Amino acid sequence: MILCSSSARSSKPFELAMADISAAGFADIDLLAINTWCHINPAVLASDFDKTLAGAEAVFKKHRLSMKAMNVGFSCQMHDRRPASVRQNLGECEAICKFMDYFGAKTASLQPLQNDPLRNKGAALDEALGDCIASLGEYYGCMSAHGIKLGLELHVNSPFENRAAVERLLAEIPGAGIAYDPSHQAMQGIGLEESEFTMKNTVHAHLRDAGPGEMQTKVGKGAVDFEWVMRKLAENGYAGMYSIEFLDNAEWDALAEAKKLMDVLSP
Repeated sequence: MILCSSSARSSKPFELAMADISAAGFADIDLLAINTWCHINPAVLASDFDKTLAGAEAVFKKHRLSMKAMNVGFSCQMHDRRPASVRQNLGECEAICKFMDYFGAKTASLQPLQNDPLRNKGAALDEALGDCIASLGEYYGCMSAHGIKLGLELHVNSPFENRAAVERLLAEIPGAGIAYDPSHQAMQGIGLEESEFTMKNTVHAHLRDAGPGEMQTKVGKGAVDFEWVMRKLAENGYAGMYSIEFLDNAEWDALAEAKKLMDVLSP
């Protein structure tokens, strides 16, 4: 199944974004719920669950959309292990799970947010990464208790942007789910074959074109070989969904490019 990420209309409020995505011909969506971005705020969801749920349900029904996955980012950084921060993120994680349960969505991806600016070298960096992995273990447990598969995005400029950090995660949590997104390798000029080691842990996949120094490009203008990606994922046992995840921008229409990629992936 191919989904459209609501990132294609991240500059618009929730209902207007859903209206545009529906009008473009998509029926299944991957909904952003990232505290510092859009479209559902996990902190608000946790504090006012019933109202937020009712509002989302009304919008989905109005625009004939089905939410199949979510892309989430919590209020506090993963490396922040202060008790209040841990409680806040786990409360938001539980609210996201209840929201997904209601709509029957069983796959989520997680934004790893930022590196710790105070622990960015040597032993301190190793310690910060350990704190991130400890937090991830709690999120995986929370989601798993609801029957939801959680995949970590290996985002550029995050604690998990390099292979060594990912290998440590997989050594400490062998079943750690990964949200596979080749754009982050392509942007760094890393060959896609270097990402294949994560494919056996992939529980969700995000697709858009990208190239060296460019987080995204129009379809066909970047370095992402979509045929290779889908073939290799299948060879590694992946049979899940693909979310087309172009990012709203002022230069070109991300939703139009999402539609083009949909046509490429399902001719």
